[in-house]
Amino acid sequence: MALFNRTPKATVSDLDLLRSEIEALRAELTKRTNELSFVTAATNGLDQRINAIDSRLSNMTSELTHQLHELGNEIQTITEQQQDPASVAALEQLRVNQTRIANEQARYEIAFRQDLATLAEMLSRPQ
Repeated sequence: MALFNRTPKATVSDLDLLRSEIEALRAELTKRTNELSFVTAATNGLDQRINAIDSRLSNMTSELTHQLHELGNEIQTITEQQQDPASVAALEQLRVNQTRIANEQARYEIAFRQDLATLAEMLSRPQ
């Protein structure tokens, strides 16, 4: 019975077919590896740019916050020195505007950081 259960031996044409399939798979693997390297390089470049933008945004935000704080201190000093009702009203309006600007700055910074995070997430997703 063992005679009938034998598997046939591979022929030369079978081996040639396997070799050609292996070569095609190697070529496809090389192509995909090159494409992946290109995408990785592009993603790394964009990641560096996003980090640079984030750093600049942080510096600008910090500087603007510092300036707004200094302006607030100056307004406070002037308010303490001035007792004229018109001056007090003008200074109060300045304080209100300062608060509005600070709130807008915070909203813009939050929105910008969310946009950066979304962009970074899109870039990090495999295609």
